[in-house]
Amino acid sequence: MGTFHTQAIRFKNIFVVVGFAISIATLMPLHLAHATHETSAGEIEGRPAAVFRRVCLAGTSAGSLCKQDSECPGSSCAEKNIFNISVAFEYDAPTADIDSIKKLITDTSAVLLDVTDGQAEIGQATIHNNASSTTQADLRVYPSTNDNWWWAMSGHYRTGGSMNVSINYVSSTVNQGAILAHEFVHLVFDARDEYETRPGCGATTGNATCPDTTTITGGETVCLMDSNGSELCWGQGDSTDLTDISGGNHDATNVTEQSECRSDRSCWDQVVHSWPSTFLKPTGAPEAGTNGRSVVPPKFIETDETVRVVLVLDESGSMNLESPSRMERLKVAAKDFVALAEDDTEVGIVSYSTDALGTSGRVNVPIAALTSNRATWTNAIDGMSPDDMTNIGDGLREAKQMIVDAGGVTGSTFVVLMTDGLNNQPPPQSNADSDLQSAIDDLLASSIPVYVTCTGGDLGVQSQCSEIATGTGGFYVDSADAARLPEAFVGFHERVAGREGISSTEGVFSKASSLGTTTFYVDEGSELATFTLVWSDPSTSAAMFAIDPDGNSYRSLSMPQGRYVRVQTPKPGDWTLRIDPSGVSDSPFVARAFTENRVNSLHAAVRYASVLPGGEIYIYGFPRSHRGAVTHDSATLDATITRPDGTKEMVELHDRGRDATGHGDDIPADGVFTGIYRNASLKGAYTILVSADVNEWEQGHDAHERDPDYKSPRFTREIRLSAAVGDPDDVVVRPEDRPDDKPTPTEFEKWVRCVLIAIVVLLILILLMTWFCCCGRRARG
Repeated sequence: MGTFHTQAIRFKNIFVVVGFAISIATLMPLHLAHATHETSAGEIEGRPAAVFRRVCLAGTSAGSLCKQDSECPGSSCAEKNIFNISVAFEYDAPTADIDSIKKLITDTSAVLLDVTDGQAEIGQATIHNNASSTTQADLRVYPSTNDNWWWAMSGHYRTGGSMNVSINYVSSTVNQGAILAHEFVHLVFDARDEYETRPGCGATTGNATCPDTTTITGGETVCLMDSNGSELCWGQGDSTDLTDISGGNHDATNVTEQSECRSDRSCWDQVVHSWPSTFLKPTGAPEAGTNGRSVVPPKFIETDETVRVVLVLDESGSMNLESPSRMERLKVAAKDFVALAEDDTEVGIVSYSTDALGTSGRVNVPIAALTSNRATWTNAIDGMSPDDMTNIGDGLREAKQMIVDAGGVTGSTFVVLMTDGLNNQPPPQSNADSDLQSAIDDLLASSIPVYVTCTGGDLGVQSQCSEIATGTGGFYVDSADAARLPEAFVGFHERVAGREGISSTEGVFSKASSLGTTTFYVDEGSELATFTLVWSDPSTSAAMFAIDPDGNSYRSLSMPQGRYVRVQTPKPGDWTLRIDPSGVSDSPFVARAFTENRVNSLHAAVRYASVLPGGEIYIYGFPRSHRGAVTHDSATLDATITRPDGTKEMVELHDRGRDATGHGDDIPADGVFTGIYRNASLKGAYTILVSADVNEWEQGHDAHERDPDYKSPRFTREIRLSAAVGDPDDVVVRPEDRPDDKPTPTEFEKWVRCVLIAIVVLLILILLMTWFCCCGRRARG
C-alpha cells in the first residue's frame, strides 16, 4: 500500500465544482463531537454534489469559492451557482408527463434565479423514466395512484432526501415553478415554512405569515416560503410596528416555523447559513428581478432503463492475506453478483493493483449483456491473482471509460468497488491522493454512483471507502470481515436492480434450531421478490426452498456459495424459507429477502461519511408509502450497530422532535426518523442495520395537503449501510500490500541514501587505487 499519511480522510466533506475545469477538494474538518438537530453553517454547501459553484474565474484566487467580485483580486466571481438535478419517474411515464416535468423545471429555474437575485439556477436535469425506488434522485415523480402531495425533506440534500410529487398535482396546479422552487429551498437550503407556526419546533398550532400582517401596504408581496411568492423574506421586521418593514420583512414576532425551527433566521439568512461561501445576502430589500442576469433554459437528458454495471475489483498484494484469502472471498462475491443478475443486465469487470491496465495483466472484460452463458465473466474473475500495490483511481477511470464505450450513462448505471487497502498509486502519496480525487469528481459529474465495500487492516481504509461512496452519490457497506464480502455483493446487486431489503436472519447452520420457519412479509404491490442465502464456509452446501402464503414451494438456484429464489408478482403475505444444510456445519449464514415495490419503500442514510472518535453518528430513515412520507408518534425504526470489535448495540430512530437539549430529531411528524449513536469510540467501520415494520402509519405532516384519516399498508424493510470513524492524524507506517517492505523513504531519506552510496563508492575507488599503486611498486622492486 505504500506509506499513507492518513489521506483516507482527505476526502471528507468535499467541495466539488463541476465545470470551469476545476475540482476543489477543500478540506473541511470532520464534524465536532456533538452536532445540532439542524444543519450547521456551510454543512450543505460542503456536501459533494453536481453543482457549478461560484468561483473566482482567474487571478491569484482562481478556482476559490466566492460570492462577490471583491473576493477575486484581479478577476471576477462567477455569476451563478448552477445546480444539476436528477429526476426519477417511478412509473413508465408517457411523453406528455415527461414534457410536463420539463416545463415545471424550466419554470422553477426562472423562479430560483429571481428569488436568489440572480445567484442560482438549474443547469441540467437528467430524467430517469420508469426508475426504481433505489434510483438516486433529487425529484421523484409518482403516478397519480400514489396521490403524493408536494413535499420535500428539508436539509437532506445529498443525504437521502428528495422533492416528491404525484404527476396529477403537477398537471392540475398553477404557479408550478414557484411550488417546486419552494420545495427546492426546503431541500437544498434547509429552510422551513413561513405559513404556519410550530412553537419550539413541536406540532403545528396554527397559521402564520411573513410579513406578519396583512395590513402592510405599499405593494409588499408574500414570500416564497409563505405562499409561493416572488421573493425570500429578509432582515427582521419591527416587532413594535408590524407595518414597518424598512429593516426587513421577516416575521417580526418570530412565530413562523422558519423562525421557531431555524434560530429566528430569515429565509435569506437561511440560504447564506447553508451556503455561506457562494451566496451573498442583499444588503437591503431583495432585488425585484434577477439582478440583470439572464435566464438560461435548463438542458434535459433522458436516459434509458438499461442496468449497466462495472465491477472494480482489487488485485493488490494484500488480497492474498487470511485463510481463506481475501481474494478467494472476493471471487465468490463477484461470481455471486454475476449469477444473481438477470439476462440482459450489462456487466463489465475491471481489476486493479499498481494500475488497471490489461497490458499489465489486469482483468478487463468490456461491458456486455449477460446471457445464460456467463463463462467470460466467471473465468475472468477466477483468473485474478494478488499482485503489487493499490491504484483505485485508475480502476475507477477504466470503469468510467468502459461505460462511455458501452454507450454512456443510463438510468441504472453503477460502479461496484471492492478494496482491502488505502490508495497509494501513482507515487508519491500526494499524486495518489489527487489522482483518486480527480476520479471521484469525474464520476460525480457524470452521475455514476459508486457502491463500495472494503475489508483489510490498513488504518483509515474504512474512512476512505465511505468518502468515495459519499463523493460520488453512492453507497457504502463495510466488509471488515472478508467472509461478509458475498453478502455485500448480493445486497449491491439487488439494490442496483431496484430492490430493497425486506428483512434478514443470520446464524450458524449447526446452531440454528428453526431454519424451516424463517418468515418474510412480502407487501402488497411488490412486482418481484428475491430470497437469498449465503454462507461463509466454502466446504458447506445447503438447499433452500421459498414457500408462499398458499403453501406453494419454489426451488432455489445456485450461486457459488449460496442459493437464491426469484419470484415475479409474489403473493402478498408471510413467505417461509426452508433451509437444509448438508450434514453438520458450523458455517455462519445470512438469509435475506428483497422486494421491488414502487409504493412502499425505506431509504436510510448517515449525516456524515466519517466522524472523529467519540463523535456522534446521525442515522436517518425515510419510510414512504401512498401519499408520501409516513410517520407514527410512538413507533420507531430500529438500528442495530455492529462496532469494529464485533459487539452490537441498538439505537432507536424516532420522529418525535428534539430532546430536552435540542438534539436528535429535527421536526416531529415530518416522516424523517432520526437516531444518534454516541458510543463511536473505536476507530473503524460501524455497520448499521436499519429496520422498519410499518403498519397503519399516518401521512407525514410536511405535505402541503394532508389526509388526517389516511393509514398506510403494512410493509417491512431493512437497509444495511456503514459509517466510518477515524482520525486525520493517523499514519499507516507499514501497509498490508507488501507487509515485509520497509516504509517508503521520504525525499530526505532518499537524498541521504544517495550521499551515503556515493561516499561508499568513493571509498572503494580510493582503496582500489591505493591497492593498484602498492602492487605497481612491488612489481618494479
